[in-house]
Amino acid sequence: MNMINRSAEVAPEMLRLLPELSSGALTLPYESYGMDALGEALGEIVLDVGRAGT
Repeated sequence: MNMINRSAEVAPEMLRLLPELSSGALTLPYESYGMDALGEALGEIVLDVGRAGT
């Protein structure tokens, strides 16, 4: 869910799903990008700035 551009629209649904996401009952597919892949990650949901080269 795009919480930046659509926060008011999706906030109620996100809050409903948050407990399931936090507990691991609901998982979402994702890809990880390090800082060295910033160009590839641009537009993705999360950029992990704690890892480089992965």
